[in-house]
Amino acid sequence: MDIQEILRPVTSLLPAAWDETARMLVVGLAGALILVLAVVLVARLAGGRGAKGPLAAEGAVTGALSDGPAMVMLAQVASGPARAPDLDPDEWVSGNVIHLDRQRAVGLIRCDRVKSPVQFRLAPGRAHVRVGQKVRFKGRHGARRRPVADVVERAG
Repeated sequence: MDIQEILRPVTSLLPAAWDETARMLVVGLAGALILVLAVVLVARLAGGRGAKGPLAAEGAVTGALSDGPAMVMLAQVASGPARAPDLDPDEWVSGNVIHLDRQRAVGLIRCDRVKSPVQFRLAPGRAHVRVGQKVRFKGRHGARRRPVADVVERAG
């Protein structure tokens, strides 16, 4: 069978003034467009998110802008979403104890500087802090790794 015979019901819907080559070209382009849209739909439904790269025309835009506030805003947009800054391990940070698990000898601290709760180990023997108590801590905590406090003591 010939492809033109298979697609004759579809090409008959196109204007009669067009020749057979133009009709086949339009049907082929429409089929390719439908295929691309189906692949995009399947990718969206599968939850695949591509990496968000910098702006495509960033080079063209940066040449036209000066070093003013617009340039700073463009740099912030191009760098992606804002993340919590890495905190210095020697810096004391304050927060409130929100959870204590005496069986596992761990606790959690909520603080404004770190997005997720900071985990800490309870002292052997007894807990020196209570839930709701304000504490200060320092340790390994940052934007991309699980925050852990090495030293915890009561604030104030």
